[in-house]
Amino acid sequence: MPAKQKFNFKKPFAIIRRKEESDVLILEGTALELNKLSDMPRRKGKDRRGEVFDTISILPFSQIKERGMEARDDGAKIICIKIARQTKVPVKKLNAILPQEDVTLVDGVKYNYTDEEYKSIIKNIIKKEIGNGEGANFVIPRKGTAKIKNFSTDKALSIYKNILKGEIGSYWTFLFFDGSRYFVGATPERHISVREGKVLMNPISGTFRKNGFLSDYSKFSREFKKFLRDKKEINELFMVVDEELKMMADVCDQGGMIIGPLLKEMSELIHTEYLLSGKSAKDIIDILRRSMYAATVTGSPVESACKIIKKYESEARRYYGSALALIGRDKNGDDILDSPITIRTAEINKNGECALKAGATLVRDSKPCFELRETKVKMRAMLNILQNPRIKHPKKFLPKLNTDDQICELLQQRNQELSKFWFFNQENEDNSVPELKGKKVAIIDNEDGFCYMLKHMIAHMGAFATIVKFSAYNFNQDKSDIVIVGPGTGNPNQIGDKKMKIVYNIVQELLKSKRKFCAVCLGHQILCRSLGIKVEKKKNPSQGVVETILFCGRKERAGFYNTFTGKYEHEIPGVSIDFNHDTKEIYALRGRFFASFQFHPESILTQNGFDILKNALVNL
Repeated sequence: MPAKQKFNFKKPFAIIRRKEESDVLILEGTALELNKLSDMPRRKGKDRRGEVFDTISILPFSQIKERGMEARDDGAKIICIKIARQTKVPVKKLNAILPQEDVTLVDGVKYNYTDEEYKSIIKNIIKKEIGNGEGANFVIPRKGTAKIKNFSTDKALSIYKNILKGEIGSYWTFLFFDGSRYFVGATPERHISVREGKVLMNPISGTFRKNGFLSDYSKFSREFKKFLRDKKEINELFMVVDEELKMMADVCDQGGMIIGPLLKEMSELIHTEYLLSGKSAKDIIDILRRSMYAATVTGSPVESACKIIKKYESEARRYYGSALALIGRDKNGDDILDSPITIRTAEINKNGECALKAGATLVRDSKPCFELRETKVKMRAMLNILQNPRIKHPKKFLPKLNTDDQICELLQQRNQELSKFWFFNQENEDNSVPELKGKKVAIIDNEDGFCYMLKHMIAHMGAFATIVKFSAYNFNQDKSDIVIVGPGTGNPNQIGDKKMKIVYNIVQELLKSKRKFCAVCLGHQILCRSLGIKVEKKKNPSQGVVETILFCGRKERAGFYNTFTGKYEHEIPGVSIDFNHDTKEIYALRGRFFASFQFHPESILTQNGFDILKNALVNL
């Protein structure tokens, strides 16, 4: 049966295939432009059809302003299709009825940055932002624009057919049409999903290019194992897991765990990923809002990354690096949400003008030429699938990889020295600490979501933790038993800076009053300065670095995210100082009523972080 006789593809619709299911969903309805997430139409209660979907929306990146974060705004709105009809169609049947037209570009692709301009941006971010403590990693995309010759609805449907035939491993393949614009893509990554109170996220990082190995598995295997051992790729993934755990800790108050690492194979690339699982009773719109947007498309900490994105990107991101949101109800009438990240996605208007973006994660040891190459590979994969219909699925290596003992061992080894707390399901575990039960803990948020991971740990110890922004903290009104001066971005030596001045004054008040407190990372650096300890910029930033340190007389594996460090010069009466005897870098301080850490006990990179934090709080 011809597609046009069954479905009206001239009016708003979406076609989605989730996780390579055997059926696709075709959703038809009316398109709305909305200002806020809370404006999305909602229905409640059971439906006689069982599981139903009420809306599908695409969010602009600028929507992150709902979280109080910065973003360039070109007026893009939430585009929401209010679903009037939903149909499941087998993939094979849809392929048979979709048109197959040639798709060609009029003049090729034009890029917003030349190769040299993009490499210059990378160098500046590494030197001026990561190198000055503004964050651990950042994602800046390169944009390509083109025009599709004789563009039409049938050509849009043909592109989607190309994707169905030519891509593997996608979390979603989709075609979304609002009546004037098409969004078509194959995104590998789940942003967030909620079903029966279970919340899932899938941070992905680490990219291996399959090209050149398609006919030689032994060569492929050797090179892939080298990739799995690559410290940069390993640490890059750990950093985004830490960042998305911050979001999970914020929205999931009923336990959770990390599963993986796992492999994600696509037509030209293989990625490494983890699955984050937790439980929450929060409303799905609140969960969606609090999770905007993934570290894999912004950076970490996300709040600082948004500032850097606005600073370095010359135009608004529009719908790149944000999310789609499919909202509905299960057979019991409970809300469900499924939301992928909008990457590997093309935005096409009715004139055939097409925009694509591809980014790379920039870290302290990124090489500009390699990051540029990664964006080219991703862009090429999108352009190939846009234009070239394929008869057969791309070659799959994953079935062999999953039975390769050495590869399975390499993946499992990654977890051996990570946090024991985060890798086990906490839901039925009793981690309460008698000395801390019922205690009130105030955590000062210095613009880093690590404070939510601290809160999650402390709640499992049996204490009541609240988070307060540094700018809103009132020392005289705070009635907590313990204060934690949290981590954050910035240069602690710039005491004239508004944030640094406020945090410095908080630490001074805590010291004068002899109130019990802990300080982490930036908080630790400000405490060092307050005690007369010199704080210096490190030659090589330790952003997402694991070190074996001597802490309280024993060796510990600890995760560091710092560009600045306190330097040991002499003893301080009444203060115990743990430091590196070669570099003089101070790892921790302990006084009669305070404790501090340059490393992050809450990070997945700190193996015994839960016990380190617990013992520090108990001994205050």
